[in-house]
Amino acid sequence: MSTRNFLLIWFGYMKDNISIETNEGLQNCKLIAIHAGLEKDKGVEEQLKYLKAKDTRISKVEPLSGRKNVWNIPEELTKTPTIVISGHHAKVHIEGLRLIIDRGGGLEDNPVAAVLLPSKKLVLDTDQLER
Repeated sequence: MSTRNFLLIWFGYMKDNISIETNEGLQNCKLIAIHAGLEKDKGVEEQLKYLKAKDTRISKVEPLSGRKNVWNIPEELTKTPTIVISGHHAKVHIEGLRLIIDRGGGLEDNPVAAVLLPSKKLVLDTDQLER
């Protein structure tokens, strides 16, 4: 992974018109990829402002270091379908539009995981993929 790609996920990456399979069928959504997630009870724009500044001198930014407080999708993002994808939590949790993909937990011998959209299929760097 390049340093640029790492920083995009660490500090946040946003994209419109991403398709994902849901119970209602294929849905187009906004996507926010962020290291840990977004706080449910704080404004999304305020949180993203800190992340876009890429200021590592800020002592604790919850979207980069939070746990329980960043697990769910903020209420304001449920009005416009938004996929929130992150790692950080040392587990895989795929529920609705909230995707937590961290199979490895930062440990060298554990596999690195990714999720394929729109299917939400989990793939690991140890998988034998067909060509």
